[in-house]
Amino acid sequence: MLNNKWILTYISILYLTLFTGQACAFGADGHRIIVGIAENHLSKKTALEIASITDDLAQLSLWPDKIRGIPAWKKSKYWHYINVPDHQQIATAKRSSKGDVLSALNLAYEQLKEPQLSDRERLQALSFFIHFAADIHQPLHVGRRDDRGGNSIAIKWPKKTKLKNLHWVWDSGLLSKSKLSVKDYIAHLDVASEKQIQRWQQDSFLDWAEESKMLRSQVYEFGIKTPPASAAEKPQLITQDYINRNRPVIEQRLLMAGIRLAGSLNAIFDPQS
Repeated sequence: MLNNKWILTYISILYLTLFTGQACAFGADGHRIIVGIAENHLSKKTALEIASITDDLAQLSLWPDKIRGIPAWKKSKYWHYINVPDHQQIATAKRSSKGDVLSALNLAYEQLKEPQLSDRERLQALSFFIHFAADIHQPLHVGRRDDRGGNSIAIKWPKKTKLKNLHWVWDSGLLSKSKLSVKDYIAHLDVASEKQIQRWQQDSFLDWAEESKMLRSQVYEFGIKTPPASAAEKPQLITQDYINRNRPVIEQRLLMAGIRLAGSLNAIFDPQS
């Protein structure tokens, strides 16, 4: 088994020295919750195969966020999202030549099915796959170019003096209002029916992205007609009503991501399951 303690140590160092903390992907807790749900739905064979690659799948899911400050991995910053205009469908929209979350997810999936991958390549592909499977379920990772997926929309968060942005709200803010630990959150959310599991696991990666795009109108519904266009304008107040309406939405996306991640990993490592 490839012991990945060296890479986890490396991640920790990178986090302290290089990572800027800008909200560009699901927060760490979101990734851990998705992985935890997925692990509850892995076949025995899949779980054993993954254990031969990594001893900490949740920690491994955070690696792609930590490497963007490294020159060799600077290109990967484009792989966490996809920009699509409101009036276009993803399947026919012009895609960035630098890559996006949908193409990166597909690439990592295909790589994991290759038997000739080295241990290091397999570890890397697994990390990217589980990370991007989560990111694509966050609505603002299928975002608008003009506001950088909500990063340019300044937000005043309840009881916070420092301004946040809309992307942060959907990455971390909505989850932070819950008092549940990651372990308890997993138990709280992992209640999908067999019918839901079967239906969600039949959907394609493109379907995952289109679902996120369809949620866009709700994300921008602040109770006013026109949200601020940039962080330089008057910040938008996030109300308790907004939080109450949208926390169930992001929780549903976490659950769907976990169920679908498990289905994809089973398809890779235990196709007969």
